[in-house]
Amino acid sequence: MRHWILALLMIATFTPLALAQDAPKKEDAPAKSDDKKEEKTEPKKETLEDLLKRIEDAHKEHKDFKGNFTQTKYLPLFDDTVVSSGRFVFKKSDHVRWEYEKPHKSILVVTGDTGKKWSESTGRVEDFKLGDDRGLDAVVKQLFTWFKGEFTKLKDDYDVEIAERDPVKLRMTPKKDIVKKFIATIEVKFTKGEDQIESVKIVEPKDEEDLDAAYTLYEFKDTKLDSNVNDSEFEIKK
Repeated sequence: MRHWILALLMIATFTPLALAQDAPKKEDAPAKSDDKKEEKTEPKKETLEDLLKRIEDAHKEHKDFKGNFTQTKYLPLFDDTVVSSGRFVFKKSDHVRWEYEKPHKSILVVTGDTGKKWSESTGRVEDFKLGDDRGLDAVVKQLFTWFKGEFTKLKDDYDVEIAERDPVKLRMTPKKDIVKKFIATIEVKFTKGEDQIESVKIVEPKDEEDLDAAYTLYEFKDTKLDSNVNDSEFEIKK
């Protein structure tokens, strides 16, 4: 189940959005009669609060999104990476489909408080309730909160910082112990134009004997917004 928890945490942060640019420079004031030069005002950088509010305002009208992803999992124990790919679908307010297509097929769908999962290794569809797994339940509820566009609430559950501004990268550190078991930090990097997310990197807590921490990197493409996603996407027909 840890595998799915990381995937759900990832998609909670994934949404193509427009972000604000830094404020323009103010024009220099006319020279005073004593010929003293006015000091130029530095451009005012957008605060974290303003940035999150702009994300929230830009996102709240979207009803669904879907696209493709590539997942790279780094395993420090073996100093190796495992690459997978697939597609995802999300529909407000509580529908998600996360599907791996290569190298192995598996599907997870969640609707409200219940879900289904399937993998080619078992060949069967299994039902589950989020309430039966406190960790998964907490993650999915947070996921739905984020997708509804309530981004200003991020600071309730995460210490958030602007790691980079050009291009924009946010770094989030969980506050809750139940999430800290799976996540050390989440880094969300936007494209140069700041209208889409380029990648999300989830870093796991590092074991004392490991030199490096395990991480999962998600890279996105072919994202489509508001494409009238059909409810049949959240069924597993196997």
